[in-house]
Amino acid sequence: MSTKLELLAPAKDKETAIAAILAGADAIFIGGPSFGARSKAANSLDELKEICTFAHMFNVKVHLTVNTLLYDNELDEAKKLIENLDDIGVDAIIMQDLALLNFKIPKGIELHASTQCDISDVEKLKFYDKLGFSQIVLPREITLDEIKLYRENTNAKLEAFVAGALCVAQSGICFISELMTDRSANRGECAHICRLPMSLYNKENKEIAHGHLISMKDNFALDSLSDLINAGVSSFKIEGRLKDKDFVINQVSLFRQRLDEIIAKSNGLYERQSKGVVTRNFTPNPYKTFNRGFTNVMLYNKNDNMVNTITPKSQGEEIGTCQNTFKEKNSFVIEVRINKTIENIANGDGFTYVDDNNELQGFRCNRASIEGKKAYLYLAKPIAIKKGTLIKRNIDTYFIKAIMQKDSVIRHMYLDAYVKNVSVDNEDFIEISYVDECDIKGSILFKNEDGNALNIDNIKDKVAKTSSLYHKVKNVFIEDNVHINVPISYLNQKRREAFDTYLNTKTKIRSDYVYKLPDSLPNYICDSIDERLVQNKLSFAFYKSVGVDLDKKVNKLISSSLMTCRNCLVKNHALCKKDGGSTTGFYLVIGKDRFNIVCDCVKCRMHITK
Repeated sequence: MSTKLELLAPAKDKETAIAAILAGADAIFIGGPSFGARSKAANSLDELKEICTFAHMFNVKVHLTVNTLLYDNELDEAKKLIENLDDIGVDAIIMQDLALLNFKIPKGIELHASTQCDISDVEKLKFYDKLGFSQIVLPREITLDEIKLYRENTNAKLEAFVAGALCVAQSGICFISELMTDRSANRGECAHICRLPMSLYNKENKEIAHGHLISMKDNFALDSLSDLINAGVSSFKIEGRLKDKDFVINQVSLFRQRLDEIIAKSNGLYERQSKGVVTRNFTPNPYKTFNRGFTNVMLYNKNDNMVNTITPKSQGEEIGTCQNTFKEKNSFVIEVRINKTIENIANGDGFTYVDDNNELQGFRCNRASIEGKKAYLYLAKPIAIKKGTLIKRNIDTYFIKAIMQKDSVIRHMYLDAYVKNVSVDNEDFIEISYVDECDIKGSILFKNEDGNALNIDNIKDKVAKTSSLYHKVKNVFIEDNVHINVPISYLNQKRREAFDTYLNTKTKIRSDYVYKLPDSLPNYICDSIDERLVQNKLSFAFYKSVGVDLDKKVNKLISSSLMTCRNCLVKNHALCKKDGGSTTGFYLVIGKDRFNIVCDCVKCRMHITK
């Protein structure tokens, strides 16, 4: 039996959700009206229902994010939200707070353990597996070797992030935003402190590094998909529920192409989770939409080239180098020697460069032209840019225009139509039915009338039509002895009814699945837990029922840690203890706040503490 591979795309709203589906996503994850880990990406239940209806046309799953920690005064609202999902069509709930396990999960909805659950070791994985979670969202900082070990210890599907922003902190246990701004990352309100400029000092109070020291480059594991599949991952997640539509279309298209190539060469070992044929009318390119530079080194247990210390903003793709600047009439002109790969530069394009102070600068050109190997960028005002400066383009107007066209991506579900005679209770009827790749069928019966029989070609022509932009009839099969004696208008009415019946059968992907909490609960991995992760009475009671003593204090380092990171500043800017250095006395200054650096060299983790 083949393994189904799932390309999981982000969606901040209905428009982006539809774009992701048309671009080839097998599933989307999206926030509801509340309790999603991106508070600014909320959607009403009515919008969710429309999204689910559209997604299910292609057998695409909809994962709803309910992955924040809950307060006591929110429990009733959360319970009501879960109950209301029964009629929405959602296929899975991505959750963090175990208080939700006290509520009845509607039929057809799986539970997925959010990356916020910090499933950072095998024992914790087993705990969630025994609770009956269908899918585990792996920490972003996990390695391929760790994934292989996870695969050996669970029957749940494994979901890994393959593109988008990387949290520098260990997933789910970052508290620095809440301390500095009263905005909790576990409540969907992260202030992104990690993206700010900061300074690292040693025990002699000497500044040894300055810049955006823990601002991670973006994750990009396109070339690691085969390694991830071999390690046991079956769901590939693109981060970005606040990202714009152009980013989502671009990333989904890239990963759809690569996964389809892997599936085609697998001799039936793998197949797509969803159905439908995708056509795209642009060439995807990861550098042409928002990115902070790319890395995938954590998968391979490396600690280098993960951070862009210059900026957390999008610098774009390399265009070339500044060769000269001059004035021409009312314009300031930058002459650029362009790379061989650059085919066009357009009026309105945006560019970036790094100045002498190692700070990012940017500008838009009013006008642009290319002459041979040189481009000329016309600006309204002069800027301070030196000869030899590397110039990048972060706004490519041609590309954005192409990707935002209505037909940049289109997806069709192909159907077979059948027309035949049937007998019901000794009465004769004509049946028109539509069947898709998932063997989902919709049909209608009607009686013949007296009159002239319709031409077979005419019947085929009418039955081959649908009322949908996203469905095409591939084959029409008509029984040899079928004779239809009805007006054309009546036949059209009946084939529309048959097609509508087909559409209405496309509900939740696992419509018969029922989540049930096990009668015998597993023990938690230890007898204590960080009290910052338990914010309501139901969660408190649940942890107590699985053997946790919430009055018992956790390890002092854990309770004082504001951020736990695989990326280590001491290793980046000084000398790692494993290489003969010392990790004591280092501290970090962010604005007016000072934080200590504490290294757990046994686990190869850096803690930022107050």
